[in-house]
Amino acid sequence: MSYQPCDSEGEPLPGTELKEAWRVADVPENDKFQYTHFAHKINSFDTAPKKLLASDSRLRPDRYALEQGDLSKAGFEKSSLEERQRAEKKNRVAKGQEFTPRWFDKTDEICPTTWDDLEVYHYNGKYTEHRAAVDNSDSVEAIDIKSIEFNPWQYENLAAA
Repeated sequence: MSYQPCDSEGEPLPGTELKEAWRVADVPENDKFQYTHFAHKINSFDTAPKKLLASDSRLRPDRYALEQGDLSKAGFEKSSLEERQRAEKKNRVAKGQEFTPRWFDKTDEICPTTWDDLEVYHYNGKYTEHRAAVDNSDSVEAIDIKSIEFNPWQYENLAAA
């Protein structure tokens, strides 16, 4: 991306040069998915915090299957996850219970969009407190992060369902 000072007609001003403002970084080596270096870093187990939350997306079985090149299994796992999410919501609605995220608080704000009115949530700081407690804990054992089973269920544990 480049820029150059222009007049009100959009013509370059005399004596000015085109200057580069930004350049796309080279694609990481052995990249199968056209991820940036940043995306690789935040999705890596190497950069994962100790005592990773069971709901961390790095643990999703569909992602792991995709990374291994097993598209059939990735599709199956993603469908399975979506079915469990729908079942969890149906169960919660049937019991008249509202979804309450752990790390965000619902506000009274509504954001209208072309398809629906969206509820607005604000970060409540509890994850920062959780991370600080875990990171400062002497009881953190060496654990194989990949041994943690993905479990995003807050309402009730539907991981086995």
